[in-house]
Amino acid sequence: MADLTSLTSSPPRVGSLSRFRLLAAGSMISTFGGFLNMVALNLFVYQATGSAVGVGAFLALRLGCGFLAGLGAGWIAARLPRRPVLIGCNIVQAATLTALAVTPQQTQLVLLPVVAVVAGLLGTTSAVLLRSSVPDLVGADQRVAANGLLVTGRAVATAAGFAAGGVLVGWLGYRAAFAIDAATFLVPAAILILVPMNFAAPRRESEVERPRRTRSWVVLTAVPAIGVIVAVRAVDAFGSASHNVGLPVYATENHPGDPAGFLGLFFAVWAVGLILAHQGVRVVRRRLGDRYDEPGRTQRGFLIGTCVMSLAFVAAFTGLPFPLMLLVALIAGIADGYTEITYSTRIQAEPEPYRGYAFGFTAMAENGGLGAGMLVAGVLVELWNPLWTATLMHGLVILLAIVPPLIIGRRALHRSDPSQA
Repeated sequence: MADLTSLTSSPPRVGSLSRFRLLAAGSMISTFGGFLNMVALNLFVYQATGSAVGVGAFLALRLGCGFLAGLGAGWIAARLPRRPVLIGCNIVQAATLTALAVTPQQTQLVLLPVVAVVAGLLGTTSAVLLRSSVPDLVGADQRVAANGLLVTGRAVATAAGFAAGGVLVGWLGYRAAFAIDAATFLVPAAILILVPMNFAAPRRESEVERPRRTRSWVVLTAVPAIGVIVAVRAVDAFGSASHNVGLPVYATENHPGDPAGFLGLFFAVWAVGLILAHQGVRVVRRRLGDRYDEPGRTQRGFLIGTCVMSLAFVAAFTGLPFPLMLLVALIAGIADGYTEITYSTRIQAEPEPYRGYAFGFTAMAENGGLGAGMLVAGVLVELWNPLWTATLMHGLVILLAIVPPLIIGRRALHRSDPSQA
């Protein structure tokens, strides 16, 4: 059996992190397009159908396709060349949005389900391929820095996308917003075409290996840490639905003069927290060196960060004074960014092809958990109130983040070679 270090480590590449910065910038721009897309499309669907049910069906279709993409993304990562697939995912999304921007209104209504399917399938596939490729692109020793770049880019893109969505629709109309969104997906495609990148080659498993590896879910049973991460990410997405649904209600009830302004400021501060998480991780890693990347350390960091994030979002509904409310938003953002970095770094410690399968399962868990959570949170907020809904749903997150590691045990939790199963 090959030593795990030889499987997961890759030699340093001169300039590879600099090149990855370009790719991370392209990902940030397309993520900005994704959030702009979310605002513009949701408004468009609501106006086109005249029903919140239509918006819910559109989101459900998108999340459902993201769930299905998680099932197949690991297989794609293991068997297909990643650069062409990533380029294709971006170009197809750009083409679909361009078609939505230029077609007559009746055709636009027909295209909406296609847009939802394409966004769910290809957006999730792109995310899995990019995250699982980080060790190959930058080397194992730089993956924390690379993950931090992705988290920072997501923070900037989230804040800018939400802020720009309503403004662009109001100023330029839906067609222009869709066209701008389409253009954002062409940027990462161009970077992938023009900039040399060291993507891993597709694997051809030998006849000896194949009996063990035909079932991708073996990674969940062979490495308990990955199974715990997938479960926690699913329940975390489920719990996150409580504040996504509850915060607009809370803002309307407690800040009736300007609920939209309150929400915008809350999530802007949250995005600042994401950026600060990357900077904090950089400082800590300079002190700890390679010890920071150890699977056990990143696993614990992920679980602790998830608990802090859930506690912060529950606190957001307790009627705190406005300055403390913004502090809670900042803490939630820092914890959110920290968990993104640590969970990605932990999974990237696994050898291929299990790394791709693990990211596929987490994407599936996140989409499924968020979809189910939206349905449950909508009902609970009506029956109870946002505080009790967030307490219950985020309480489940904290429970799952604490109990399984205690039951499984530290030694089993950090076992890291699924091929030994």
